[in-house]
Amino acid sequence: MKIINLKDLTSNAYTRIIQRSFGFNEEIMPKVLEIMESVRSDGDKVILSKYQKRYGAGNYVSIQVTNSEIKKAYEKTDKKVINALKQMIQNITAVHKVQLPRRIDTVVQSEKGITVWREWRAIERVGLYIPGGKAIYPSSVLMSAIPAQISGCREIIMCSPLQQDGQIPEATLVAAYMIGLTKIYKVGGVEAIAAMVYGTKTIPSVYKIFGAGNSYVTAAKLVAQKKISIDMPAGPSEIFIIADESANPAFIAADLLADGEHGEDSACVLITTSRKLAQQTIKEIQKQLPKLSTASRARESIKQYGLFAIVDSLDEAVDFTNEYAPEHLEIMTKNPEAIAEKIQNAGSVFLGDWTTKSAGDYANGANHVLPTGGMAKMYPPLGVDAYGKWMQIQKCTKQGLSTIRNTIEVIADVEQLPAHKNATSIRFKN
Repeated sequence: MKIINLKDLTSNAYTRIIQRSFGFNEEIMPKVLEIMESVRSDGDKVILSKYQKRYGAGNYVSIQVTNSEIKKAYEKTDKKVINALKQMIQNITAVHKVQLPRRIDTVVQSEKGITVWREWRAIERVGLYIPGGKAIYPSSVLMSAIPAQISGCREIIMCSPLQQDGQIPEATLVAAYMIGLTKIYKVGGVEAIAAMVYGTKTIPSVYKIFGAGNSYVTAAKLVAQKKISIDMPAGPSEIFIIADESANPAFIAADLLADGEHGEDSACVLITTSRKLAQQTIKEIQKQLPKLSTASRARESIKQYGLFAIVDSLDEAVDFTNEYAPEHLEIMTKNPEAIAEKIQNAGSVFLGDWTTKSAGDYANGANHVLPTGGMAKMYPPLGVDAYGKWMQIQKCTKQGLSTIRNTIEVIADVEQLPAHKNATSIRFKN
C-alpha cells in the first residue's frame, strides 16, 4: 500500500486503475462463448452433466429448487436473519414503490385531431442472477426481485451458484421465499446466463437479465445483449472514496475493506487532499485487516486495483472521479453535498462519515445493483423503471391527418418511398 500523488501516476498504472477488472472481459470471452454455445445446443444436458460431476448425482438431483428444499432452508434459518430480512424488505419496498412510473405519460396534441402519448408496460418475463460462490447474497435477491414485483413483471426467474454441498445457500432461498419467488434454479456462472438467454427444457428463456456477477458473468451478459436485454454490465465490486482532513481514517479503512472482501478483483480507491489522512488510513487497514476472515481477498484486491492518491484540490478529485465513474462513491469531506453536486458519473453516492457503503448494500432501501467498470457514465443504478418499457401510442382523426398530409407526401418523395406516400394519399382520394 503505497501513497502517491495522483498526477504522478504512470500511463500504465492509470490505465490499470481506470479499467480495473472490467478490462479483462476480452481475454475471457472465447471461453465464455464456448460455454454459452454448449448450453444453447444441449441445454439441461450440459448443466446436469457439469453439476452432477462437480457435486455428485446424489446431491444435484434437479436443476430447479424444490418446495421441500425451500421449507427446509427456512426452518434452519436463525430468527435474527428472518427479522433482518423483513426490515430490508420493508425499506427496499418503500424506496422503490415511489419509482413506479405513472401508467400513462403526458398526452400531447401535436396538431388538432392528433394525439401522441406513451403507456408503461412491465417486461413480462425477467431473469435474476444472484451471485454466490465466495459469499452469500440474500440481499441481492431482494434488490433484484422487489423492483420487478413492484413493476408488475408476470414471471420472475432466479438462478444462483451453489455451495460445496450442491445447494443454494439457505439465506438466499429464504429471502426468495419471503417475497414469493418460486422459479428458482440451481445454476450459476456463464451457464446460468446462457440458460436464461436461450432457454432449456427446465429453465425458461427471458426477455431481460438482471444482477451482478464476476468477470465471466459480466462477459456472458455482454454476449446476451445480441439476443435479449440486460440491466447493465454489473461486474466485480468497487469503492471510491473522496476525503479531506476532516474524515475519520478508521471509517475509511473499514469501508475500503468492506468492498475489498467481495473478491480479489474488487477495486478500492482513496483520493484525498491530506497525506496524513492517507497514512493514517493505511495504518488502520493494517490494523483491521488481520481480524477479517476474508483478509486474503481484501488484501489482494487492494494490491491489484487499489489506489491511495494525494490531490492538490477537491476539484482535482472530482475530475478523476468523473473519469473513473465508480460503482460506490463515498464523499467524506466537510461539505459532501457541495462535492456531490459536481459529480456526473457514479452509481451510488454516500454522503458523510456515517453513510457507510454497508447501509446501501443492505438496509437503507437504496438498490445495490450498480454499474461497474466505468459504466456509471451511461448506466443508472437498478430501479423499478428498468423492469418495464414505454409503449408509444398515437391517434389521428381524418382532420388531424389532413393537417400533416402534405408533409408526409413531400418527405416520402424525398426518401423515394412511394408506398409511404400512397398510404396517406389513398385516404383522401374519395
